[in-house]
This record gives sequence, structure tokens and C-alpha cells, in this order.
Amino acid sequence: MSSRKDHWENIYHTKDHTEVSWYQESPQISLELFSKINALPSQSVIDVGCGASLLVDNLITHGYRDITLIDLSDKALSLIKSRLGDNADIPDYLSEDITSIKFNQSFDIWHDRAVFHFLTDASDRESYMTTLDKNLAVNGRAIIGAFSLNGPEKCSGLEIVQYDADKMKSVLAHDLELVDTITDTHVMPNGSTQEFMYFIIKHKAV
Repeated sequence: MSSRKDHWENIYHTKDHTEVSWYQESPQISLELFSKINALPSQSVIDVGCGASLLVDNLITHGYRDITLIDLSDKALSLIKSRLGDNADIPDYLSEDITSIKFNQSFDIWHDRAVFHFLTDASDRESYMTTLDKNLAVNGRAIIGAFSLNGPEKCSGLEIVQYDADKMKSVLAHDLELVDTITDTHVMPNGSTQEFMYFIIKHKAV
């Protein structure tokens, strides 16, 4: 875990977060997917691997108040706190590894734009899915983004795992079910593109 944390701390300490490849001026695809799953401001949200994303700003603007942000980088979380200003006390901030953290609450909406595809070890993927299964509310939905089979094979100098629907189904915890997939093209700050696939997941029989 420490090496992963060191990697991302170094990124956010040495690079302008608005120039990294994953930067979005607007988290439009995530907001569209929140609408697709009929998300409500009264619901609890966790943004896994939030980085310095602007998603939380948009959620607060839309009335969300039960928001948890988790990222390995303290620096990334501090960037969000600083940017939110008077709203900085709304989210809960966790500088933790999603593969090892133990939550004492459930979440109606689990959002992960690009953490899961960095989990190249099967044990980490299993831990992640076990946590998702345990902490996704009974009627909740998870939105997981990952590079598609047409996407990059590396990001930020790290190996990743590409996904399509069949590959995602193969790694889901037993009680989780894939209900929809959406392909999206992310335009990086330098103008290049990356193809993502987003997966909407729920508990079976719900």
C-alpha cells in the first residue's frame, strides 16, 4: 500500500493537477450516469479515488450532503478542501486504500471513475469487490469506470487492466450484478483521447 500511496502523493505534489491525463474540466459523464441511475441528493455517495476531481463540487451544488471522498493522496484531498472553501466541511475525507479499508456504513452510490483498473493483483480486486458488496446499500448502485479494451494499457506510468462487460462480470463478487455498460471517450488536456467503459452494478435480485 505504501508504494501506491507514495506514487500518487508524488504525482499531486509534482504535477499541476489540471494538466494530468485524467483531468476533467467538468465530470459530465459521471453526472450523466448519476442521472441514469436516478440518484437523489438525499442519498449517500462515496467517490473512490476522487483525486482532485470536480465531481464533489457539482454534487454539493446539486444538494448532496452525505458525501465521502477517499483517495490515497493527502495532497489531492487538500486540493479539494481548499477549493471548496466554505463547503469544505460537507464531505468526509479519507486518505486510505480502498482495498484494505473497513467501513462502518453503507453507501447508496459508489462512484469510481478510474481506481479499479489499477488493481492488477487478483487479491486486490477481490478485496475491492468484497468491500463493494458489503458496503453498497441494498438498493444502491455502483458506477465503476475503467479503460476499455480499446483504451490505454498504462496510466501514470502504471500497468492497468482493461475491461469489457464479460471481463467485469468475471471479477464481480458473487452477490453483485452488472446491469449496464456505457462507453465514453475522455479528451485529455493535451487533446489526445482515451476510451473508457463505465459499468453500473447492483446487488442481485434487487
